[in-house]
Amino acid sequence: MKQYLVHLGERLRSSFWSLPLLMILAAIALANLLRLVDASIDPARLTGLDWLRLRDPDSARALLSTIAGSTITVAGTVFSITVVALTLASNQFGPRLVRNFIRDRGTQVSLGIFLSTFVYALVTMRSIDTLGERASNYDLAVQTALLLALISIGFLIYFIHNVAQSIQVDNIAHRINREFHRAIEREYPRSPGDNGGDKFDSERLELGSGWINIPAGRGGYVQLVDREKLVALARAFDCCLQIQCHAGSYLHHWGTIGRIYQAKDSADELIPQVQSALQIGSLPTSEQDIVYSVRQLSQIAVRALSPGVNDPYTAYSCIDRLIEGLGTVLQRPQPPNCFSDADGRLRLVSCELEFTQLLDAALDEICEHGRSNGVVMRHLLNALSDLADVCTRKNDKKSLHDYLQRLAEDSRIFIESRSDLQIIGEKISAVQKKLTS
Repeated sequence: MKQYLVHLGERLRSSFWSLPLLMILAAIALANLLRLVDASIDPARLTGLDWLRLRDPDSARALLSTIAGSTITVAGTVFSITVVALTLASNQFGPRLVRNFIRDRGTQVSLGIFLSTFVYALVTMRSIDTLGERASNYDLAVQTALLLALISIGFLIYFIHNVAQSIQVDNIAHRINREFHRAIEREYPRSPGDNGGDKFDSERLELGSGWINIPAGRGGYVQLVDREKLVALARAFDCCLQIQCHAGSYLHHWGTIGRIYQAKDSADELIPQVQSALQIGSLPTSEQDIVYSVRQLSQIAVRALSPGVNDPYTAYSCIDRLIEGLGTVLQRPQPPNCFSDADGRLRLVSCELEFTQLLDAALDEICEHGRSNGVVMRHLLNALSDLADVCTRKNDKKSLHDYLQRLAEDSRIFIESRSDLQIIGEKISAVQKKLTS
Protein backbone atom coordinates (compact mmCIF):
# COMPACT_ATOMS: atom_id res chain seq x y z
CA MET A 1 0.00 0.00 0.00
CA LYS A 2 2.85 2.37 0.83
CA GLN A 3 4.39 1.90 -2.62
CA TYR A 4 1.07 2.59 -4.32
CA LEU A 5 0.67 5.80 -2.28
CA VAL A 6 4.16 6.85 -3.38
CA HIS A 7 3.20 6.06 -6.97
CA LEU A 8 -0.01 8.11 -6.65
CA GLY A 9 1.93 11.00 -5.13
CA GLU A 10 4.40 10.87 -8.03
CA ARG A 11 1.56 11.00 -10.56
CA LEU A 12 -0.06 13.94 -8.80
CA ARG A 13 3.21 15.82 -8.58
CA SER A 14 3.81 15.31 -12.30
CA SER A 15 0.59 17.13 -13.23
CA PHE A 16 -0.11 20.84 -13.52
CA TRP A 17 -3.63 20.60 -12.16
CA SER A 18 -3.23 18.85 -8.77
CA LEU A 19 -1.58 21.60 -6.69
CA PRO A 20 -3.48 24.53 -8.30
CA LEU A 21 -6.74 22.62 -7.73
CA LEU A 22 -5.94 22.18 -4.05
CA MET A 23 -5.12 25.89 -3.76
CA ILE A 24 -8.41 26.84 -5.49
CA LEU A 25 -10.40 24.66 -3.09
CA ALA A 26 -8.51 26.21 -0.17
CA ALA A 27 -9.35 29.70 -1.52
CA ILE A 28 -13.06 28.84 -1.67
CA ALA A 29 -12.96 27.53 1.90
CA LEU A 30 -11.04 30.60 3.09
CA ALA A 31 -13.53 32.98 1.44
CA ASN A 32 -16.48 31.33 3.15
CA LEU A 33 -14.66 31.14 6.48
CA LEU A 34 -13.76 34.84 6.47
CA ARG A 35 -17.34 35.78 5.57
CA LEU A 36 -18.48 33.89 8.68
CA VAL A 37 -15.84 35.68 10.75
CA ASP A 38 -16.91 39.05 9.36
CA ALA A 39 -20.53 38.26 10.14
CA SER A 40 -19.68 37.32 13.75
CA ILE A 41 -17.17 39.99 14.82
CA ASP A 42 -15.89 43.37 13.78
CA PRO A 43 -12.13 42.97 13.10
CA ALA A 44 -11.57 46.73 12.78
CA ARG A 45 -13.09 47.40 16.22
CA LEU A 46 -11.32 44.51 17.95
CA THR A 47 -7.87 45.36 16.59
CA GLY A 48 -8.21 49.12 16.83
CA LEU A 49 -7.27 49.41 13.16
CA ASP A 50 -10.03 51.61 11.87
CA TRP A 51 -8.48 51.76 8.41
CA LEU A 52 -9.57 48.13 7.89
CA ARG A 53 -13.18 49.25 7.78
CA LEU A 54 -14.85 49.52 4.36
CA ARG A 55 -18.12 51.45 4.34
CA ASP A 56 -18.97 51.39 0.63
CA PRO A 57 -19.99 48.01 -0.82
CA ASP A 58 -19.73 49.33 -4.37
CA SER A 59 -16.09 50.26 -3.80
CA ALA A 60 -15.41 46.84 -2.30
CA ARG A 61 -16.97 45.10 -5.28
CA ALA A 62 -14.97 47.32 -7.66
CA LEU A 63 -11.74 46.46 -5.83
CA LEU A 64 -12.50 42.73 -5.93
CA SER A 65 -13.45 42.97 -9.60
CA THR A 66 -10.11 44.62 -10.38
CA ILE A 67 -8.21 41.96 -8.44
CA ALA A 68 -10.10 39.13 -10.16
CA GLY A 69 -9.62 40.57 -13.65
CA SER A 70 -5.92 41.30 -13.22
CA THR A 71 -5.02 37.94 -11.63
CA ILE A 72 -6.78 35.85 -14.28
CA THR A 73 -4.98 37.89 -16.97
CA VAL A 74 -1.63 37.26 -15.29
CA ALA A 75 -2.55 33.56 -14.92
CA GLY A 76 -3.03 33.39 -18.69
CA THR A 77 0.35 35.04 -19.20
CA VAL A 78 2.00 32.59 -16.78
CA PHE A 79 0.45 29.67 -18.63
CA SER A 80 1.67 31.03 -21.97
CA ILE A 81 5.22 31.48 -20.68
CA THR A 82 5.14 27.95 -19.26
CA VAL A 83 4.08 26.50 -22.62
CA VAL A 84 6.91 28.37 -24.35
CA ALA A 85 9.41 27.04 -21.79
CA LEU A 86 8.11 23.49 -22.29
CA THR A 87 8.45 23.87 -26.06
CA LEU A 88 12.03 25.12 -25.78
CA ALA A 89 12.93 22.34 -23.35
CA SER A 90 11.43 19.68 -25.60
CA ASN A 91 13.28 20.95 -28.67
CA GLN A 92 16.65 21.55 -27.05
CA PHE A 93 16.89 18.88 -24.34
CA GLY A 94 14.45 16.22 -25.52
CA PRO A 95 10.84 15.34 -24.75
CA ARG A 96 11.79 13.18 -21.76
CA LEU A 97 12.83 16.29 -19.85
CA VAL A 98 9.43 18.00 -20.16
CA ARG A 99 8.37 16.02 -17.09
CA ASN A 100 10.92 17.91 -14.96
CA PHE A 101 9.40 21.25 -15.90
CA ILE A 102 5.89 20.01 -15.19
CA ARG A 103 7.02 18.73 -11.77
CA ASP A 104 8.54 22.07 -10.82
CA ARG A 105 6.86 23.23 -7.62
CA GLY A 106 7.62 26.88 -8.28
CA THR A 107 5.63 26.88 -11.52
CA GLN A 108 2.73 24.95 -9.98
CA VAL A 109 2.52 27.26 -6.94
CA SER A 110 2.75 30.37 -9.11
CA LEU A 111 -0.10 29.20 -11.32
CA GLY A 112 -2.06 28.14 -8.25
CA ILE A 113 -1.72 31.46 -6.41
CA PHE A 114 -3.04 33.45 -9.38
CA LEU A 115 -5.98 31.12 -9.96
CA SER A 116 -6.84 30.87 -6.26
CA THR A 117 -6.72 34.67 -5.86
CA PHE A 118 -9.07 34.98 -8.83
CA VAL A 119 -11.50 32.42 -7.38
CA TYR A 120 -11.28 33.97 -3.90
CA ALA A 121 -12.11 37.42 -5.27
CA LEU A 122 -15.09 36.05 -7.22
CA VAL A 123 -16.53 34.15 -4.25
CA THR A 124 -16.08 37.12 -1.92
CA MET A 125 -17.59 39.55 -4.44
CA ARG A 126 -20.62 37.31 -4.85
CA SER A 127 -21.18 37.22 -1.08
CA ILE A 128 -21.05 41.02 -0.88
CA ASP A 129 -23.71 41.25 -3.55
CA THR A 130 -26.11 39.33 -1.32
CA LEU A 131 -25.65 41.56 1.73
CA GLY A 132 -27.32 44.71 0.52
CA GLU A 133 -26.22 47.71 2.54
CA ARG A 134 -24.69 45.85 5.49
CA ALA A 135 -21.41 47.50 4.75
CA SER A 136 -19.54 46.56 7.90
CA ASN A 137 -19.61 42.80 7.33
CA TYR A 138 -16.93 42.28 4.67
CA ASP A 139 -13.86 44.13 5.97
CA LEU A 140 -11.60 41.14 6.68
CA ALA A 141 -12.56 39.26 3.50
CA VAL A 142 -11.78 42.22 1.22
CA GLN A 143 -8.51 43.04 2.98
CA THR A 144 -7.46 39.41 2.58
CA ALA A 145 -8.15 39.65 -1.16
CA LEU A 146 -5.89 42.69 -1.29
CA LEU A 147 -3.19 40.75 0.58
CA LEU A 148 -3.48 37.86 -1.88
CA ALA A 149 -3.10 40.33 -4.76
CA LEU A 150 0.15 41.62 -3.25
CA ILE A 151 1.38 38.05 -2.77
CA SER A 152 0.54 37.37 -6.42
CA ILE A 153 2.79 40.25 -7.49
CA GLY A 154 5.64 38.70 -5.53
CA PHE A 155 5.02 35.32 -7.11
CA LEU A 156 4.99 36.89 -10.57
CA ILE A 157 8.53 38.15 -10.00
CA TYR A 158 9.54 34.78 -8.59
CA PHE A 159 7.98 32.94 -11.54
CA ILE A 160 9.95 34.95 -14.11
CA HIS A 161 13.15 34.26 -12.17
CA ASN A 162 12.30 30.56 -11.82
CA VAL A 163 11.64 30.11 -15.55
CA ALA A 164 14.91 31.85 -16.41
CA GLN A 165 16.75 29.48 -14.07
CA SER A 166 14.90 26.33 -15.07
CA ILE A 167 15.84 26.48 -18.77
CA GLN A 168 19.58 26.65 -18.06
CA VAL A 169 21.17 23.34 -18.91
CA ASP A 170 23.41 23.26 -15.82
CA ASN A 171 20.42 23.63 -13.53
CA ILE A 172 18.51 20.96 -15.47
CA ALA A 173 21.40 18.51 -15.21
CA HIS A 174 21.81 19.30 -11.50
CA ARG A 175 18.15 18.54 -10.76
CA ILE A 176 18.26 15.29 -12.70
CA ASN A 177 21.47 14.35 -10.89
CA ARG A 178 19.78 14.90 -7.54
CA GLU A 179 16.90 12.66 -8.61
CA PHE A 180 19.45 10.09 -9.81
CA HIS A 181 21.14 10.00 -6.40
CA ARG A 182 17.80 9.81 -4.59
CA ALA A 183 17.03 6.75 -6.70
CA ILE A 184 20.41 5.25 -5.78
CA GLU A 185 19.74 5.81 -2.08
CA ARG A 186 16.36 4.13 -2.46
CA GLU A 187 17.36 1.14 -4.60
CA TYR A 188 20.94 0.67 -3.33
CA PRO A 189 20.85 1.34 0.44
CA ARG A 190 24.08 1.49 2.41
CA SER A 191 23.11 -1.46 4.60
CA PRO A 192 22.42 -4.77 2.79
CA GLY A 193 19.60 -5.58 5.20
CA ASP A 194 17.55 -2.45 4.48
CA ASN A 195 15.75 -4.12 1.59
CA GLY A 196 14.84 -7.20 3.62
CA GLY A 197 16.24 -9.81 1.22
CA ASP A 198 19.33 -11.66 0.02
CA LYS A 199 21.38 -11.75 -3.15
CA PHE A 200 21.76 -15.10 -4.94
CA ASP A 201 22.44 -16.30 -8.45
CA SER A 202 18.89 -16.92 -9.63
CA GLU A 203 20.08 -19.42 -12.28
CA ARG A 204 21.39 -21.73 -9.57
CA LEU A 205 18.30 -21.65 -7.39
CA GLU A 206 16.31 -24.88 -7.18
CA LEU A 207 12.75 -23.65 -7.51
CA GLY A 208 11.23 -26.92 -8.68
CA SER A 209 10.27 -28.34 -12.04
CA GLY A 210 6.57 -27.50 -12.01
CA TRP A 211 5.73 -23.92 -12.90
CA ILE A 212 3.01 -21.82 -14.53
CA ASN A 213 3.59 -18.67 -16.60
CA ILE A 214 2.04 -15.41 -15.39
CA PRO A 215 0.72 -13.50 -18.43
CA ALA A 216 1.22 -9.75 -18.56
CA GLY A 217 -2.40 -9.09 -19.41
CA ARG A 218 -1.64 -5.69 -20.93
CA GLY A 219 1.23 -3.93 -22.64
CA GLY A 220 3.19 -0.98 -21.31
CA TYR A 221 6.05 0.05 -19.03
CA VAL A 222 6.43 -1.51 -15.60
CA GLN A 223 6.14 1.46 -13.25
CA LEU A 224 5.98 -0.27 -9.89
CA VAL A 225 6.66 -3.75 -8.45
CA ASP A 226 5.10 -4.22 -5.02
CA ARG A 227 7.47 -6.77 -3.49
CA GLU A 228 5.73 -6.83 -0.11
CA LYS A 229 2.42 -7.71 -1.72
CA LEU A 230 4.03 -10.41 -3.86
CA VAL A 231 5.66 -12.03 -0.80
CA ALA A 232 2.34 -11.91 1.05
CA LEU A 233 0.53 -13.50 -1.91
CA ALA A 234 3.14 -16.25 -2.25
CA ARG A 235 2.82 -17.06 1.43
CA ALA A 236 -0.97 -17.05 1.32
CA PHE A 237 -1.00 -19.45 -1.64
CA ASP A 238 2.03 -21.43 -0.36
CA CYS A 239 4.13 -21.05 -3.49
CA CYS A 240 7.18 -19.22 -4.86
CA LEU A 241 6.98 -16.40 -7.40
CA GLN A 242 9.68 -15.51 -9.90
CA ILE A 243 9.28 -12.05 -11.45
CA GLN A 244 11.22 -11.75 -14.70
CA CYS A 245 10.81 -8.00 -15.28
CA HIS A 246 11.87 -4.91 -13.36
CA ALA A 247 10.66 -1.33 -13.12
CA GLY A 248 11.31 0.33 -16.47
CA SER A 249 10.85 -2.85 -18.52
CA TYR A 250 8.43 -2.78 -21.42
CA LEU A 251 5.95 -5.65 -21.52
CA HIS A 252 3.97 -6.75 -24.57
CA HIS A 253 0.41 -7.79 -23.93
CA TRP A 254 1.28 -11.31 -25.07
CA GLY A 255 4.35 -11.46 -22.81
CA THR A 256 4.80 -12.89 -19.33
CA ILE A 257 5.50 -11.28 -15.97
CA GLY A 258 7.15 -14.36 -14.51
CA ARG A 259 6.39 -17.79 -13.15
CA ILE A 260 4.59 -19.46 -10.28
CA TYR A 261 6.52 -22.38 -8.80
CA GLN A 262 5.03 -25.11 -6.63
CA ALA A 263 1.65 -24.03 -8.01
CA LYS A 264 -1.50 -25.79 -6.88
CA ASP A 265 -5.12 -25.74 -7.92
CA SER A 266 -5.51 -22.10 -6.82
CA ALA A 267 -3.07 -20.77 -9.46
CA ASP A 268 -5.90 -19.34 -11.56
CA GLU A 269 -7.00 -17.27 -8.56
CA LEU A 270 -3.43 -16.16 -7.84
CA ILE A 271 -2.54 -14.90 -11.35
CA PRO A 272 -4.81 -11.79 -11.38
CA GLN A 273 -3.63 -10.83 -7.90
CA VAL A 274 0.01 -11.07 -9.00
CA GLN A 275 -0.81 -8.92 -12.03
CA SER A 276 -2.33 -6.30 -9.71
CA ALA A 277 0.96 -6.14 -7.75
CA LEU A 278 2.66 -4.67 -10.82
CA GLN A 279 1.66 -1.21 -11.99
CA ILE A 280 1.87 -1.02 -15.79
CA GLY A 281 1.41 2.29 -17.59
CA SER A 282 2.01 4.02 -20.88
CA LEU A 283 5.11 5.89 -19.67
CA PRO A 284 8.12 4.95 -17.52
CA THR A 285 8.40 6.62 -14.12
CA SER A 286 11.19 7.22 -11.65
CA GLU A 287 9.81 5.60 -8.46
CA GLN A 288 11.75 2.34 -8.82
CA ASP A 289 13.45 2.82 -12.20
CA ILE A 290 16.97 4.11 -11.64
CA VAL A 291 17.63 3.98 -15.40
CA TYR A 292 15.02 6.70 -15.91
CA SER A 293 17.31 9.45 -14.58
CA VAL A 294 20.33 7.84 -16.26
CA ARG A 295 18.71 8.12 -19.65
CA GLN A 296 17.75 11.73 -19.06
CA LEU A 297 21.37 12.72 -18.38
CA SER A 298 22.49 10.63 -21.35
CA GLN A 299 19.95 12.34 -23.60
CA ILE A 300 21.24 15.79 -22.64
CA ALA A 301 24.78 14.68 -23.45
CA VAL A 302 23.75 13.20 -26.81
CA ARG A 303 21.93 16.36 -27.86
CA ALA A 304 24.90 18.45 -26.76
CA LEU A 305 27.15 16.38 -29.06
CA SER A 306 24.85 16.79 -32.07
CA PRO A 307 26.13 19.04 -34.90
CA GLY A 308 23.19 21.40 -34.43
CA VAL A 309 24.09 22.13 -30.78
CA ASN A 310 27.82 21.34 -30.62
CA ASP A 311 28.21 21.89 -26.87
CA PRO A 312 30.83 19.39 -25.65
CA TYR A 313 31.14 21.01 -22.21
CA THR A 314 27.56 20.03 -21.42
CA ALA A 315 28.39 16.49 -22.49
CA TYR A 316 31.41 16.50 -20.16
CA SER A 317 29.21 17.61 -17.27
CA CYS A 318 26.70 14.84 -17.92
CA ILE A 319 29.47 12.23 -18.21
CA ASP A 320 30.93 13.32 -14.87
CA ARG A 321 27.54 13.09 -13.16
CA LEU A 322 26.82 9.67 -14.66
CA ILE A 323 30.20 8.29 -13.61
CA GLU A 324 29.71 9.70 -10.10
CA GLY A 325 26.38 7.89 -9.83
CA LEU A 326 27.81 4.63 -11.18
CA GLY A 327 30.66 4.90 -8.69
CA THR A 328 28.15 5.27 -5.87
CA VAL A 329 26.37 2.11 -7.07
CA LEU A 330 29.68 0.21 -7.14
CA GLN A 331 30.34 1.13 -3.52
CA ARG A 332 26.94 -0.08 -2.32
CA PRO A 333 25.90 -3.71 -1.63
CA GLN A 334 24.19 -5.40 -4.54
CA PRO A 335 20.39 -5.21 -4.25
CA PRO A 336 18.71 -8.42 -3.07
CA ASN A 337 16.76 -10.58 -5.47
CA CYS A 338 15.47 -13.27 -3.09
CA PHE A 339 12.83 -12.51 -0.48
CA SER A 340 11.56 -14.87 2.21
CA ASP A 341 8.58 -14.79 4.54
CA ALA A 342 8.66 -14.66 8.34
CA ASP A 343 9.23 -18.42 8.47
CA GLY A 344 12.33 -18.17 6.30
CA ARG A 345 10.81 -19.83 3.23
CA LEU A 346 11.73 -18.40 -0.16
CA ARG A 347 8.67 -16.67 -1.62
CA LEU A 348 9.89 -14.22 -4.25
CA VAL A 349 12.74 -14.13 -6.76
CA SER A 350 12.84 -10.71 -8.38
CA CYS A 351 14.67 -9.34 -11.40
CA GLU A 352 17.22 -6.69 -10.45
CA LEU A 353 19.44 -4.55 -12.66
CA GLU A 354 23.07 -5.56 -12.97
CA PHE A 355 25.93 -3.09 -13.18
CA THR A 356 26.42 -4.03 -16.84
CA GLN A 357 22.92 -2.82 -17.66
CA LEU A 358 23.45 0.47 -15.82
CA LEU A 359 26.78 1.01 -17.56
CA ASP A 360 25.24 0.38 -20.97
CA ALA A 361 22.26 2.65 -20.27
CA ALA A 362 24.54 5.45 -19.10
CA LEU A 363 27.21 5.42 -21.80
CA ASP A 364 26.03 3.54 -24.90
CA GLU A 365 24.29 6.49 -26.56
CA ILE A 366 27.07 8.90 -25.60
CA CYS A 367 29.70 6.59 -27.08
CA GLU A 368 27.60 6.08 -30.22
CA HIS A 369 27.50 9.83 -30.91
CA GLY A 370 30.92 10.77 -29.53
CA ARG A 371 33.17 7.91 -30.60
CA SER A 372 34.61 9.88 -33.51
CA ASN A 373 35.44 12.83 -31.24
CA GLY A 374 38.86 12.32 -29.69
CA VAL A 375 38.37 14.97 -27.00
CA VAL A 376 35.10 13.44 -25.80
CA MET A 377 36.61 9.96 -25.73
CA ARG A 378 39.60 11.17 -23.71
CA HIS A 379 37.30 12.83 -21.18
CA LEU A 380 35.17 9.69 -20.96
CA LEU A 381 38.24 7.51 -20.37
CA ASN A 382 39.49 9.84 -17.64
CA ALA A 383 36.13 9.43 -15.93
CA LEU A 384 36.21 5.64 -16.38
CA SER A 385 39.68 5.61 -14.84
CA ASP A 386 38.22 7.21 -11.72
CA LEU A 387 35.40 4.66 -11.81
CA ALA A 388 37.90 1.79 -11.92
CA ASP A 389 39.28 2.95 -8.55
CA VAL A 390 36.05 1.93 -6.80
CA CYS A 391 35.32 -1.17 -8.90
CA THR A 392 36.06 -4.09 -6.57
CA ARG A 393 33.60 -6.90 -7.34
CA LYS A 394 34.74 -9.48 -9.88
CA ASN A 395 31.66 -9.29 -12.09
CA ASP A 396 31.73 -5.49 -12.10
CA LYS A 397 35.40 -5.47 -13.10
CA LYS A 398 34.64 -7.82 -15.96
CA SER A 399 31.77 -5.62 -17.15
CA LEU A 400 33.94 -2.51 -17.12
CA HIS A 401 36.84 -4.35 -18.78
CA ASP A 402 34.59 -5.58 -21.60
CA TYR A 403 33.21 -2.10 -22.09
CA LEU A 404 36.70 -0.67 -22.40
CA GLN A 405 37.45 -3.32 -25.02
CA ARG A 406 34.44 -2.12 -27.02
CA LEU A 407 35.69 1.45 -26.77
CA ALA A 408 39.10 0.37 -28.04
CA GLU A 409 37.53 -1.31 -31.09
CA ASP A 410 35.34 1.71 -31.85
CA SER A 411 38.29 4.07 -31.52
CA ARG A 412 40.37 2.13 -34.02
CA ILE A 413 37.52 2.44 -36.54
CA PHE A 414 36.24 5.98 -35.98
CA ILE A 415 39.16 8.06 -34.61
CA GLU A 416 41.03 9.59 -37.52
CA SER A 417 43.78 11.42 -35.65
CA ARG A 418 46.75 9.17 -34.94
CA SER A 419 47.78 11.17 -31.89
CA ASP A 420 44.27 10.94 -30.42
CA LEU A 421 44.18 7.22 -31.17
CA GLN A 422 47.50 6.70 -29.42
CA ILE A 423 46.42 8.64 -26.33
CA ILE A 424 43.10 6.81 -26.20
CA GLY A 425 44.84 3.44 -26.50
CA GLU A 426 47.22 4.32 -23.65
CA LYS A 427 44.35 5.44 -21.43
CA ILE A 428 42.36 2.27 -22.12
CA SER A 429 45.39 0.11 -21.33
CA ALA A 430 45.98 2.01 -18.08
CA VAL A 431 42.38 1.54 -16.93
CA GLN A 432 42.39 -2.15 -17.86
CA LYS A 433 45.61 -2.56 -15.89
CA LYS A 434 43.88 -1.05 -12.85
CA LEU A 435 41.08 -3.58 -13.18
CA THR A 436 43.40 -6.58 -13.45
CA SER A 437 45.83 -5.59 -10.71
